[in-house]
Amino acid sequence: MIAFQDYRVVDPDALETPAMLLFEDKMDYNIRSVCELVGGGHNLVAHVKTHKCEAVARRQVELGIDSFKCATLNELEMVLKAGASKAILAYPQVQVRKVERLCDLTSAYPDAWIAAIVSSPYHLGILSSVASQREQSLRVMLDLDAGMHRTGIRIGQESERLYKEIDAHPFLIPSGFHLYDGHNELSDTSKREAAAQQNVESLQDFKKQIESAGMPVPFVVAGGGYSFAYYARTEGMYGSPGTFVYWDRGYGTAMPDMPFRCAALILTQVVDRYSDEGSITTDLGSKAISSDLPLEERAFLLGYDTAKLVGQSEEHGVFRISGELPRVGDYLLVVPGHVCPTTIRYPGIHVINSAGEVIDYYQHTARDRI
Repeated sequence: MIAFQDYRVVDPDALETPAMLLFEDKMDYNIRSVCELVGGGHNLVAHVKTHKCEAVARRQVELGIDSFKCATLNELEMVLKAGASKAILAYPQVQVRKVERLCDLTSAYPDAWIAAIVSSPYHLGILSSVASQREQSLRVMLDLDAGMHRTGIRIGQESERLYKEIDAHPFLIPSGFHLYDGHNELSDTSKREAAAQQNVESLQDFKKQIESAGMPVPFVVAGGGYSFAYYARTEGMYGSPGTFVYWDRGYGTAMPDMPFRCAALILTQVVDRYSDEGSITTDLGSKAISSDLPLEERAFLLGYDTAKLVGQSEEHGVFRISGELPRVGDYLLVVPGHVCPTTIRYPGIHVINSAGEVIDYYQHTARDRI
């Protein structure tokens, strides 16, 4: 048995390491907590990029969140199968075959509210061309740039003109605004709120401008992990968190004010140790955990506060630890620094109940592109 505080795995020998583990009670706690934080799940549009898992999406629906945001078509299909009432494909589509698949999914799930985003005439041209050829209606949201300069169009005359083109098209349905402010990664809560409030006011003003021109703006979704709550608490807007469902060390360090627990951990095993160096080697290589962060921010061992990841190759992870070292063969639990890219390292996740028993295995349904 391996245990630290309320994290436990009764029979780690039954799992082949490295393995990704989902502590079910902590995931449920996170879902319930995010709903409580904003007064209910009805004003949330949860991004599924973190878990990419149909079973987890179904659990979110069961606990009150049934609107989702997706980056890929596989994620979109996944949430529709899970019972989503609303789903936004929040990634600009620049390939005809992808828009055709979007149309197929829209036809296959007629009761779901499904929308694409655009921020340029090119995006709009592809959507309008396919929709016209198929004589099929598509909901389209305007993707707005709040200063991140990744995707989106700035609020102004050009964005109003683009929205008018959506409104004028016989097969495109103007469906509101999408805004992501991922550049505002602010730990200071007052600064975080001020940045979000500025966007709220811009969105409200632009919405009034568009509606005064006789065009509908039925849906406004904004924010990400840092800012979603401010939008969700604003009348007429929806907030869009994502990582909350699993949480990780990176978000936990940056936002200690958030109530979430780390629900997805990695089970690793010590394969060698060097007492004179104060280090251990584990099977937590770069193929087992996200490596997009600096080395020392990628992985954190539960129960070993002084442990630092000091070396990593494809199949090996070396930790230096002050004090007593784990033994060769010992199992360790690792909190990812960045959990979202860690998920795709594994075809699925082992579900652990509060007693530490493995009770299920969830496939990462949308892990692959096709």
